[in-house]
Amino acid sequence: MSILGSSPQGSSVPERKRRNGQRVLWVTRRFWPHVYGRHARASASYELVRRWSAAGYDMQVVTPRFSGHWSEGFAIGEIPVHRIVAAPKGEWSMQRYVRYLGNWMIEQLENFDAIVCDGLSDEVRSVAMAVTHARKQQNAASPLASGFHHVPTAVAICDGWGGDADEVWCRQARGGRRVLASLAELDCVVTRHAGADRFLVAHEIPSERIQRIPRGFARPERQTLKQRSAARKSLASANHDLTAGPEDRVLLWCGEMRGRPDREEGVVTLIKNARLLCGRYPNLRIWLLGDGELHDWAHRELKAEGVRGVVAIPGTFSDMTDVWRSVDFVAATCEDHLRYLLPKAIESAVAVLVADQPPMREWVQTYFEPAVADSFAWYEPKRIASFRKTFRMLWEELPDVTQHAWEIANEAAHRFHDNEEMHRWAEILSPRRS
Repeated sequence: MSILGSSPQGSSVPERKRRNGQRVLWVTRRFWPHVYGRHARASASYELVRRWSAAGYDMQVVTPRFSGHWSEGFAIGEIPVHRIVAAPKGEWSMQRYVRYLGNWMIEQLENFDAIVCDGLSDEVRSVAMAVTHARKQQNAASPLASGFHHVPTAVAICDGWGGDADEVWCRQARGGRRVLASLAELDCVVTRHAGADRFLVAHEIPSERIQRIPRGFARPERQTLKQRSAARKSLASANHDLTAGPEDRVLLWCGEMRGRPDREEGVVTLIKNARLLCGRYPNLRIWLLGDGELHDWAHRELKAEGVRGVVAIPGTFSDMTDVWRSVDFVAATCEDHLRYLLPKAIESAVAVLVADQPPMREWVQTYFEPAVADSFAWYEPKRIASFRKTFRMLWEELPDVTQHAWEIANEAAHRFHDNEEMHRWAEILSPRRS
């Protein structure tokens, strides 16, 4: 199948009622409604776009199609999503994808005040291509000429921790150097932690173009028993596997089911401990949200262990509101969880079991004081019994643990409130007109 869909001329932004906020084009490789549980970057991207839209930004998204039967566009609320081209599958198709995306943005530039590329990826090259063209047109235009009068603010986000970090991709991927070179054409690169800053400076990105914006946390809200009951009933009506009574306690794992069954990591950690946990705690329910290469293996293992009835594998979600209102514990087992699952669990004031790995420690220590960081429920990922031991502590001391999670959520909101994050973004995305 050709990488190209319809021509750029036929991919114009549809007529729609304008909102009053700044017009922002979000550029990302993965953006689809059912993201939660499948792809950590897509989940984080989806969350941020929805937050920006709720804050008043006039958001639009451009992203590729990963299947020929996918539609060329859809809308999530007031957010149009343009699937203008098939996703690249190799180096040759990547070059065509970058050019096609760049040409599409060139034709749409006057519709946007800012362009934000989600991550250091080949899409950065397309954004650089578009804004470079716009600057040439602006410089060549006569002062008396009408038409294009501004160049949208161009921004890239450098996110991720450990092996999931964008800078790791830049070091390992064939296109990494070209992406870093393209950053010189952008107005700003937004990072989440000091390690990314050091990487960019080492690769000759001017420090004045680097802006660090930590993730913001909304102030937590107490969930009433009525809200929890309603949320659990709603989930059970949608999927019988998610049935949980008022006395049941729910442990959530959410992510891509990948890895090796013989290694204690990711979803395997939950699978290997499921039988003993469910045997010890009859009121425990385990929800494994996601999909991936280990999905069928997980289903077989749970069935063989005789716990399939209390361990749900419901797939992916488009809205996690009821899930967060229903769960009592969350297992953050790998560095992928630092993009969405762990920060969202903290924001939702849910007790978290955290794998004691360097990227996980670094993330927690970035957002919290040392004493608070040490108070997290850490477990040793290389010791299979450590997960069960840590979980037993949470189970037996649930009232205190719940209060502690509430205090951590408030601490996160106090130190890094989401309003402050949005204020920082507003400063960066302000239109720059000539």
